Amino acid sequence: MADNRWSGGICPTEPGLPKLLLLSLERVGVVDPPEYTYREYDSRGTLRCDMMIFVGKSTRYPDVEPWFISTTGFCFPDTYRKAARKALRHLRVVYKHHLQRTPIGFFPPTEERGRSWIAQMRGHGRKEEELEDTVAHLSIYLTGLDQFYREQAAQLKHQIRRAEKAIQEMESQRIRAIQAENSLAALQTQWQNYETFRTEAGLLEEEPEETHWDKGTQTKDEVLEQCLPPKKRPIQIEEESL
Repeated sequence: MADNRWSGGICPTEPGLPKLLLLSLERVGVVDPPEYTYREYDSRGTLRCDMMIFVGKSTRYPDVEPWFISTTGFCFPDTYRKAARKALRHLRVVYKHHLQRTPIGFFPPTEERGRSWIAQMRGHGRKEEELEDTVAHLSIYLTGLDQFYREQAAQLKHQIRRAEKAIQEMESQRIRAIQAENSLAALQTQWQNYETFRTEAGLLEEEPEETHWDKGTQTKDEVLEQCLPPKKRPIQIEEESL
């Protein structure tokens, strides 16, 4: 769960790179198992994980000081494998002179292209042609695998940036929609207040008064004439007396 709290413990023995790390540390005399600490957290809607692995002192090579590595991934399993890989690479650098003629020396170094490492691996097999070809192909495969990993990691980072940008744009659109709804509600309130003011001030048009027909003094035609607008009333012409 991404609660942003640090947790830790002894590095578990999992298949693959984590197991290789533990076996390699035993080979160089690190008796105490490595420990790790990590935290998972949410970064703009994406689960991320920070991890550190601490390696103790070797009983076989006491001149090498304890060390640690740190890395960041997307969840605990992914980050643990990534951290184990980084620790293995750093292990080969720390114990460079101690491991040159051991199987651990075949693990890629921290250099990105590893050309010096390829040359070194070729040198190990010069006495046996078959071993030289095997090591050469293995070195090309591993360095190519590293290159592929870097390309995939770069592509993933690019896609994450695009996703984060899209999330930010969606959030901006949501904020603009809320602002538009608030503006519409404010205009409706203003209009209702204006209508209320007009009603209370008597500014609305008054309905025409009801016309009553006084049968004693008015004929039916006179009543109908009063109901007509002034412009439509018939013009009365008084007769001149002869």
